[in-house]
Amino acid sequence: MHKFIRTITVVLAVLLPSIVSAETILITGSNRGIGLGLAESYAEKGWRVIATARNPGRAEELNALAAKHDNLTVDELDVTDDSEIAALAEKYNGTAIDVLLNNAGILGDIDKQNAQNIDYDEIKFIMDVNVYGPMKMAKAFLSHVGASEQKKILTMTSGLGSMTLTQRLGRFYGYRMSKAAVNMAMRAMHADLKGQGYVIGLIAPGQVQTELLFASGFRGPGSITVDESVAGLLNVIDSVNAETVGLPINYDGQAIPW
Repeated sequence: MHKFIRTITVVLAVLLPSIVSAETILITGSNRGIGLGLAESYAEKGWRVIATARNPGRAEELNALAAKHDNLTVDELDVTDDSEIAALAEKYNGTAIDVLLNNAGILGDIDKQNAQNIDYDEIKFIMDVNVYGPMKMAKAFLSHVGASEQKKILTMTSGLGSMTLTQRLGRFYGYRMSKAAVNMAMRAMHADLKGQGYVIGLIAPGQVQTELLFASGFRGPGSITVDESVAGLLNVIDSVNAETVGLPINYDGQAIPW
């Protein structure tokens, strides 16, 4: 009997720390591409994954992941819908979220974002998703993140939001504006909250072979697969801290100029 108790004690001593210390990540826009790849990777790493999608019923690959991993849950979330953001925050009230990853984003209709044709309603919608969405998520989940060990709020940006790199290529007005704006918003938020231990950072996936990239019409060299991007992003997300936050960090660890 004593031997049995000692065995159980040893087993618990091994298992409990991993259970208690399991990190949690919330990823918006997890139904495809980079978001889906990150959700799968974190689930396989043993993290608790809160994966969101605008239409969970249509997110077949994400639902398949949830069926495979009991540490991954799928939640409905449109980052432009204030009531859905509030409902999700309430659902996970009391849950410590180590990493809030604002991945959801849209390119928009590129034919409405150039010098010959500017559709301001289209640009407003892009801003709603790519700028105000991450800002609203950060506000709604601030206490959840603050209760965690890592306290990271990370937002996906792009080299297309760089003033320096824009000299090389035009077009994509609304998308470029949105990424430049969210860069500034998150930099300002980090300045406000770094004294409380928060890490508010910007990361970029590179030129990834996703629907967004193909929709942009880009066919040049240098594009990478989702798996390559995700592998790099995992390292970047893990390594970013209050001291390294500054410029947006690309998936390969290189800083993107403003």
